[in-house]
Amino acid sequence: MPPRSKRARRTPESAPDACILTRVPSIRSHKSKVALAIAVIGALAAWYQSRQTQPPPERLPPGTPATREETREIENPVTRPAASRSADFDFYLLTMSWHAAFCADGHERRPECTSLPPHPLVIHGLWPERLQAGAYPHDCAAPRLDLEPALAAELEEYMPGMRANLHEHEWRKHGGCAGLDDDDYFRDALGLARTLDAALSARLTTLAGQGTSARELREIADRFRPGLGATLVFQCRTLRDAPAAQRRRPFLVEVRQCVDDDGAGGAPGTPLDCATVDRRDQGCGSNFFIARLG
Repeated sequence: MPPRSKRARRTPESAPDACILTRVPSIRSHKSKVALAIAVIGALAAWYQSRQTQPPPERLPPGTPATREETREIENPVTRPAASRSADFDFYLLTMSWHAAFCADGHERRPECTSLPPHPLVIHGLWPERLQAGAYPHDCAAPRLDLEPALAAELEEYMPGMRANLHEHEWRKHGGCAGLDDDDYFRDALGLARTLDAALSARLTTLAGQGTSARELREIADRFRPGLGATLVFQCRTLRDAPAAQRRRPFLVEVRQCVDDDGAGGAPGTPLDCATVDRRDQGCGSNFFIARLG
């Protein structure tokens, strides 16, 4: 029996008569129940009051270690559902366009085709890819693109399509699926593009208007950096505005590089042999033309 019930059963030491004594047990029983109920209600009220007046947890001073649960939102603010996306693809394709071919395929009036860009091989996009061709992730939820001004200026040098908001399109369709910050995503694309530009643009410029082959271009890439050629695939097709004599011949349209997503946080990392991820040249045949600049 709880202590409070025992105290509630105490009675005076003397009683007036036997009649009163016969009534005491029932009275005592009733009083003990009332006292017990009052005690329980009082305890609940005290508990509730302590919960209401409990001070908030003390803030830890800067630099004090905290548990993962306590600091998760502070350490990793949720600005987009990106944490799970980086596992939803297998590698990246850096896609660069031969700018002259793009403009000669019915795009001569587009803003980026009104003048020659600083570099003839320009960024189309950096695409998260799955091993199964055509099953790439796209149009993932992502924050609004907001590039650092200095980075945007550097990027435009290699991505003249920014004049027509190509960067906005690429971020919305592909970049948001990478699980990277927008600045990091485009900075990685820019770094990869600079390497391919340095490896191929000079020779492609001298080949403009002439024929070449995928084998020759891979050899050129390997001379710049051994093994680079195997990380590249070439996309070719006929061009709408090609010279009449070459109207039915394939032209180099894009150079694509296969890159693993083994960088920090799922960023582009190690260049891959494209054959290992089942990517091949398309539409180029044994040889193809390089569109003239301008």
